[in-house]
Amino acid sequence: MIKIKIYIKLSLKISPLNPGKEILIAKLDQLKFVGFVEKHDGLECYIPSNKWNNKVLDIFYPLEEKGIDIDWCIDFVEDENWNSQWEQNFSPVFIGDSCVIKSDFHKKTNINHEIIIKPKMSFGTGHHETTQLIIEELLKNPPINKNVLDIGCGTGILSILSEKLGAKKVDSIDICEFSMHSSKENFKLNKCSKINFHLGTINLIKTKTYNNILVNIEKNVIVNEVKTYFNKLALDGFMYLSGFYFSDEDTILKKIKNTNLRLKEKKRKNKWSLLIFQKYE
Repeated sequence: MIKIKIYIKLSLKISPLNPGKEILIAKLDQLKFVGFVEKHDGLECYIPSNKWNNKVLDIFYPLEEKGIDIDWCIDFVEDENWNSQWEQNFSPVFIGDSCVIKSDFHKKTNINHEIIIKPKMSFGTGHHETTQLIIEELLKNPPINKNVLDIGCGTGILSILSEKLGAKKVDSIDICEFSMHSSKENFKLNKCSKINFHLGTINLIKTKTYNNILVNIEKNVIVNEVKTYFNKLALDGFMYLSGFYFSDEDTILKKIKNTNLRLKEKKRKNKWSLLIFQKYE
């Protein structure tokens, strides 16, 4: 008799979506959830039914006290068809005419920079505007022979592209175990040899300085950690900050006001922002 594996799908409506979404992904990842699907108003989160505990719902209360509203419902899903169907619907992401993010089951292209990922219902498939904004800038200014730090690396796309564009060394960091497993798998798919993954916060990083720092995380984390990023940035190095709405730009800029960082450029895509800084004496 074939035993069918049962999963629980936890559907969440989150308001405000950011930073609520990122906080919940990080917390649920620690509770053995195996997949996340981003929706326009929240998340679908999957966990094997034998790993479920009603105490999972306890994580909502502290967030609601901080003004993050969460509506939830639970469904049961058979087998892993939910994941395979999602993978089959994953479409390649083309950025300009020189970069594509695709799965290993897609046909090979003639595009210069092919990034192959194993889609696992995760954030970080290249469809998001903030990822695309940073990719566009890396393609214009390749980090040739540069040391790169990728903060909030997700599935490792920016790290992989940095190596493909000639980076000397790449350190990738994320607090999410799901990101760790996904990134390492994607590094292997792309035959990367210069990337080191670190599970945790930037405080784990021992390298003194980097020529390029890529940050694609939510605003509150940036505000709390930006001075640490500044200390890790080499003289004349570039820092790319994204993961927030353009309405949050002033908050970020105020935090950087009294540092030796010069704002070089602002980029926007839909409601999302990218701020590019250079460090000077």
